[in-house]
Amino acid sequence: MKKIFTILMLAALALPLAAQILPSTSVDPKIDGIFQDQEYAVVQELRGMKFGYALSRDGQTLHFALQAPTTGWVSIGLGSNRMQGAHIVIGFDALASQSISEETGRGHSHSPSRDKIVKQQAIKESGSVTTLEFSVPASLYAGGRELRTILAYGTQDDLRSKHTVYASHTIAFAK
Repeated sequence: MKKIFTILMLAALALPLAAQILPSTSVDPKIDGIFQDQEYAVVQELRGMKFGYALSRDGQTLHFALQAPTTGWVSIGLGSNRMQGAHIVIGFDALASQSISEETGRGHSHSPSRDKIVKQQAIKESGSVTTLEFSVPASLYAGGRELRTILAYGTQDDLRSKHTVYASHTIAFAK
């Protein structure tokens, strides 16, 4: 009980910090698997991938999007520039079915995570491009000065094949 109380108190204390960490957009991104122009406050081009992120208007939620030139899987890992220790959101759209999974990076691999932090998620393949969008509570990452991320995509419609391209990006928080 004491542990739960401590966690809840830390989360409550971090909430005011969330409003300061990233630029927000005038309208929250729509988590629908479509990366619209000006939908995200920050957009980065990294190794042929388009990575977007924004803080919700109320400061409570971080929104992420990754668009990659593939008909296979795409992923964003939070909390590390490497797979080890990252909370990885990975998914694919096989046209007949979609799959999105929260995984924990372990060495050069990953496995399903016990911690489910994603609030909303969507994945969509259109032509030869696949887009993953999701949102997480801002309070999970508001305590630090930065959020390290890894981005990757592969050519297969699965959650286990090796990436074709990967990149890392560090989001510096404004305090």
